[in-house]
Order: sequence, then C-alpha cells, then structure tokens
Amino acid sequence: MPHILIVDDERAILALLSRAFSRAGFDVTLANSAFDAMEFCNSKAFDAVLSDVDMPRMNGHELVRWIGDKHPRVRCALMSAFHIECEECPYVGRCHVLRKPFIPNDAIALIRQMLTVPN
Repeated sequence: MPHILIVDDERAILALLSRAFSRAGFDVTLANSAFDAMEFCNSKAFDAVLSDVDMPRMNGHELVRWIGDKHPRVRCALMSAFHIECEECPYVGRCHVLRKPFIPNDAIALIRQMLTVPN
C-alpha cells in the first residue's frame, strides 16, 4: 500500500483528498503546513508527497526543495491554481504540478503514474 503525505492549509481540501486516496488504496497522512510535513517526513517513510503551493510561512516549492535535500527518493507533486512552473526545484522534470481546480481522480492518477516511474 503506497504511503502518501498530503499537505494543504485548507482543511476541506485535506478531507476531500484523504477520502479519495484512502478509497483508492493509499495509506494517507495529512499535514496542514509545510512545517508539519517536515516533521512527518523525518519520522515516517513516504512514497509520495502531494502539497499545495500557496501556504503561509513556507510554500510548497520550499517544502519540495527541503524534501529533495533530506529525502531525495520521495516523489513530489504540487497543487496550484497559479504557480505552474518549478524552475528552482531540485526535482525539475520530476516534480509534477497539478493545476487547480482538479478532481480527486486526477490527483490519484498522477501519483500512481509517478510511483510507476523509476527514481
């Protein structure tokens, strides 16, 4: 069962994605900030992280850069209505951006696809 960390400061998004990924057979952990996500990444092993870009104090791009340094085997995807480029990201070409609005099945398909490609 793939283990995914979903990061978003909006509780409704977390709840929606948690239900969808759980029903699709994923083990899901939720974080409502990048700082919480960093703590989880240091204490649990994840196959993938799906994070919002626009969050207070630390954005998704910064979180993915941190994950790239500390946990380089973790697959990352970002969700955003506006920020669709990741030029500064250590995962350029490997970090995918899911454009909002999207349906949960699109997120599930993206993560499944990312997990099938070798690191």
